[in-house]
Amino acid sequence: MPSRSRRALLAAVGAGFAGGLAGCSARIGDLSTARTSPNDFDVGPHYVADGVPLPDGADPRTVEDPAAGRIALFPSDERDRPEPLAALRGSTPVVIVGRNAQVPLMDLCAADGRPYGFANNGWGPETRVAAAVPSEAGLVTHVFEGVEVPSGLAAAVDRVLDPQRTASAVDTEPSDRPTGFNEGARTIGASYVHGRNGVAAFTRRDAVRVAGDANRTHVELELRGTIHGGESAGGNGAYAADQVRLVASFDDDVRSTAPPAGETAGLVVRRVAEETGDAVDHRFTQAGDGVRPEFTACQRSLVTVAETPDPFSYVGNARFRWRDQRILREDNLWHHHTPGRAVWYPDGGRSV
Repeated sequence: MPSRSRRALLAAVGAGFAGGLAGCSARIGDLSTARTSPNDFDVGPHYVADGVPLPDGADPRTVEDPAAGRIALFPSDERDRPEPLAALRGSTPVVIVGRNAQVPLMDLCAADGRPYGFANNGWGPETRVAAAVPSEAGLVTHVFEGVEVPSGLAAAVDRVLDPQRTASAVDTEPSDRPTGFNEGARTIGASYVHGRNGVAAFTRRDAVRVAGDANRTHVELELRGTIHGGESAGGNGAYAADQVRLVASFDDDVRSTAPPAGETAGLVVRRVAEETGDAVDHRFTQAGDGVRPEFTACQRSLVTVAETPDPFSYVGNARFRWRDQRILREDNLWHHHTPGRAVWYPDGGRSV
C-alpha cells in the first residue's frame, strides 16, 4: 500500500504524544508483579541456545532439540542460524533475546511464510525481548518495552506462554458489518506490545481479520489496550489507571467503527473522527471520581479496499495515562504511548 501521508502520520503520532507532570516512559528491571521469578524457568523443558543470558538463580530443564521444548530462546546477534526457523515450524514458540531483538524476529516471521504482523514495524536497540508463537491462523508476535535482560526475562517468557488476554470493558461490535463477514473472515494474527514504565504496566494488542469477494475486501482491525495501575502491576501504588486512548489512521476510508460515544461499565467513551473518514480516535476514561486498578479498552474499525492488501498497514497508537490523585495540589499524570506503523502480511512476506 502507498506510504501514509505526512498529515495523517503526524495526526496519529501527535495524538499519542507522551507528556505529563510526572514524566514519560522509563526503563526498569522487571516487567510484571512478583508472581514470576527466575525459578519459574525450572518448569521447562526449554531450549536455551548458547549466548542467551538467564536471570541469576535460574536453572531450567533444557532439551537439545529446538522444537522439543515448551519454548525456544535464541540470542539476537546470531541471525543466520537455522534453529529458530526449525523451532517455529515445529510449533514451538521462539523468543529472541538481546539488542535489536525485533529485527531478527521480523526476518524469522518472513522466512516462516505464514500470515503475521507487527503492531509497530519500527525497532530500536533497547528492545531486548521479542517473540513469535505459532497458531492455527498464523503467527502471534510479542514485543517487550522497558524490559531489562536478564532480570526481566522470566516474566517476558511467562507473558509469551500466557498472554493473559482480558475482556474489554465496553462492547465493540460494529453495527454494520457486511453480511456473512464473521463466517467468511480469515484471521491474520495478533501482535502484542507489553510494557512497563516507571510507575505501572500496560499491554497493547492488535488483531486483524480479512473477508472479501470478487469485488472488494473488508479488513477489520481490533485495537485493544489494557492498563494496569501501579499497585496492581507491582509498581508505584500512587498511580491508578486513568485513561486509554486508541488511535488509528488508514490508507482507505473507514466503513464503520465501534464503540460509540457514551458511558458504559464505569467508563466514559469519547470519539473523535477526522472529516476525511480515514482515522478513528477513541478515549476511555474512568467515570466520576473513582479509580480502578486496571481496565481494558477496545476499538474495532472496518476498512473496505478494492483487493486484499499485502501488506496491510496503518498508523496506530495506544496511549496510556495514569493519575496520582492529590488533595491539596494538582494531580500528577504519567503517560506512555506506542506510536508507529503497523504492518500485516496476509500471505507472509518480507517485513524489512
